Amino acid sequence: MRYAFAKCLEENLSTNTVLLVGDLGAGVFDKFKHDYPNQFFNIGVAEQNMTSIAAGLALGGKKVFTYSIANFNTLKCVEQIRNDIAFHKLNVAIVSVGAGLSYGSLGFTHHATEDIAIMRAIPNIKVFSPCDGHETYLIAKTIIGTGIGSCYIRLGPSKKEGIHTEKTLKNFSIGKGLPIIEVENKDIALVCTGSIIQIGLEVAEFFDKKGIGVSVFSFHTIKPFDKGLVLKIMKEYKHIFSLEEHSIIGGLSSAIAESVIGEKDVEMSKMNSLALPSAFSDVAGDRNYLIDSFNLSKEKILRRIKKTLNE
Repeated sequence: MRYAFAKCLEENLSTNTVLLVGDLGAGVFDKFKHDYPNQFFNIGVAEQNMTSIAAGLALGGKKVFTYSIANFNTLKCVEQIRNDIAFHKLNVAIVSVGAGLSYGSLGFTHHATEDIAIMRAIPNIKVFSPCDGHETYLIAKTIIGTGIGSCYIRLGPSKKEGIHTEKTLKNFSIGKGLPIIEVENKDIALVCTGSIIQIGLEVAEFFDKKGIGVSVFSFHTIKPFDKGLVLKIMKEYKHIFSLEEHSIIGGLSSAIAESVIGEKDVEMSKMNSLALPSAFSDVAGDRNYLIDSFNLSKEKILRRIKKTLNE
């Protein structure tokens, strides 16, 4: 996803677009830095300062992107994001890499598992969690083209070729979920956000071979949230599973629950949340190992869905 973001900047750059990095991105932004030296600034390991500099540049009419590891340019900078950027509704996009458990082996200090919840809670901040490079590119392109305001873009690892096809992207729009697979029978829906959707697609493939259709949806925008699509899914499908590489508190499943509170004809017992627990990881290992430890691997999710269907 980070390379898709860099490519978007290179192909859609405007004269008032600026990129600030927190002493990382070597290789990813080499071409950008070479071609646009006056629009690239390495602020160093000083994310709070980077955030306030971004606010100053935005007040001067720039569209600013900041870039760092997810917990460093969000958790470390909450006050600056809230007071300097969000309060003034500035054109600053906070772009993070290492979503969820991406930096698994570096320990919980590098795990970004509460970032969506925190950023959602700040007024005036839009929150994006793309599933692949295609969504990343289109989100960044929209920001450059329209000056969408204060926002957060959460990037994780993804397949090089991406999840989407031209067909599934045709209705892309900020704030709207997208079907990746949509089957005629309405037995199971997987509502996903971020790159963990890849596991959701593997689960759908398993059930498809068993003659059970599973629809898979990508919610690349967590705030503002696509309430209309959620209500449609909740009313049409027998079983709904949300899937996210984020704490069960404040992420996708919370956004779903919040959007249907008070709605008539919505049966919340259909809803099942596949998310990380609200806990620090006490084991060490790579992303795949930790995802399995927290019951979000393909095998563990299949076990959970089978149990729900049997019940």
